Amino acid sequence: MDEYDWAMQEAKGWLDVTVVWGGGRRVVEVYDPVRLAQSVASDVARIGRFTARSLPVVPSLTPENIESAISAIADESFFEPG
Repeated sequence: MDEYDWAMQEAKGWLDVTVVWGGGRRVVEVYDPVRLAQSVASDVARIGRFTARSLPVVPSLTPENIESAISAIADESFFEPG
């Protein structure tokens, strides 16, 4: 993505990211705290629950924050089965 695309994603507050490693592939939803709170409140009001799988939350959606979070959780075996 170019600088404009990243600015739009950062303003949006969430992004689906596909993480690929030797053992597989997983899509994670990356949120900033403000957008996460909005999504939780909206879904709970609308359908009575909020559900998300693989949900890293970063201070803001920048390539650096996302890469740092994915790297850190990979080091914690987040992407390993079981």
